[in-house]
Parts: sequence; C-alpha cells; structure tokens
Amino acid sequence: MLHVGGLNIFNRHLMLCSYIYQMLYGRAKINIKIRKTMCKSEIFAETINLVSQETEIPVNRILSSDKDTETVDARYLLVRLLVERGMYPSQIALQIHKTKRAINYMISNFQERMEGGKMLRIYWENIKKSLGNN
Repeated sequence: MLHVGGLNIFNRHLMLCSYIYQMLYGRAKINIKIRKTMCKSEIFAETINLVSQETEIPVNRILSSDKDTETVDARYLLVRLLVERGMYPSQIALQIHKTKRAINYMISNFQERMEGGKMLRIYWENIKKSLGNN
C-alpha cells in the first residue's frame, strides 16, 4: 500500500469522501449566502405594487387605458423599472396588455418625460432608493 505523509492513500480517500458527504448532507460548517431569484411574475408583482404605492395610483388604473398624466407617468415608471430589472419589452407588453411597440416607445421616451415632470423624477428617485439602486 502507498503511504503519503503518514497516511496511506486509502485513508486519505476515505477522509475526503467523508468530508464531501458531510458537505452534501449538512454536517460540515459552510457559510453560503443563498440569493433567491424571483420569477417574472414575482418581479412584475413587486414592481407594480411599488409603483402603485409610491404614486398612489391603484394597480388596476395603471393597467387601464386611462391617459391622464398621473396614470401615464405611473405606467412609464413601471415599464422602465421592469426593463431595469431584466424583463424584455415583449414580456412587459403581455403583462400590461400593451403592444411591444408601445413598450419600446415608453422606454425610449422615458428620459424626456422625466425631464418634463418633477413628480415623475421624485417618484423615480424614491422607488430606486427603496429598491436599493441609488
């Protein structure tokens, strides 16, 4: 039998297998941070609720076809936040019942709309802070 460092190879192999077994079945002390990834529906729900809470516009109104300034601003906020959180325009379009073209229009005109509306800027900054993305 081959000896290395006072232990034979067989014993070292058993020790390694024992350690791996302990790791797999929770007996070894390992510090691992688990980051829960959210699915699309969870991202959408969390985001629309944040927008609704911040703007004080009910979710059903944000998703409606209302065209008053406050509702449209809330819709723009929602779309921009969803894009930043990783959703594609086609996915957003399905969720808010708009065309992909309408979503792309909101994305490309968000900055211009923010420059024209002080409240939209305030909402944007507050939501970004609450999400931890200063």
